[in-house]
Amino acid sequence: MKFKFTLLLFVVTMVCYAQDDFIKYEKNNYEISYPKSWQLDTTGQMDSSFILFSGLDADDKFNENVNLTIQNLKGKDFTMESFVELSLSQIKRMIPNGKVIENSFNAAKNRQEVIWSGDIQQALKFKQYYYFKDEKAYILTLTTLPETFLQFETTGNNILNSFQLK
Repeated sequence: MKFKFTLLLFVVTMVCYAQDDFIKYEKNNYEISYPKSWQLDTTGQMDSSFILFSGLDADDKFNENVNLTIQNLKGKDFTMESFVELSLSQIKRMIPNGKVIENSFNAAKNRQEVIWSGDIQQALKFKQYYYFKDEKAYILTLTTLPETFLQFETTGNNILNSFQLK
């Protein structure tokens, strides 16, 4: 029992400490938290609402990132299912070497979760969460090199999972 209490205390301390290392970014319709060491870009480049860039090391060939794009689907008669179907077919058809690795619906979070890879100027690997609200699709994406995906997966998941629609 004493061990369980000590373990619980350690976990709670680590969670509280880890949250101190994150910055919250809020907009009218969503919020997200990201590590202080990452850089926030809200200039709208690549039609994004924001891009969060990881820090670059001297040997880095790519700046891993998380970005959000919002697509207005008003009047286009899309459902989550039809939007996901279209997105997956576009990955396979339009992206060189596009391959869907995982695809599942998370009912508890009401989102589609997709991992895929493809060549967009170079080989890349993506983890995406698709949300649907008020006739808009919110596509939250972690982008890495295939060889750095596992290295960035935990931090990427922490960022992706902090996203909340309001």
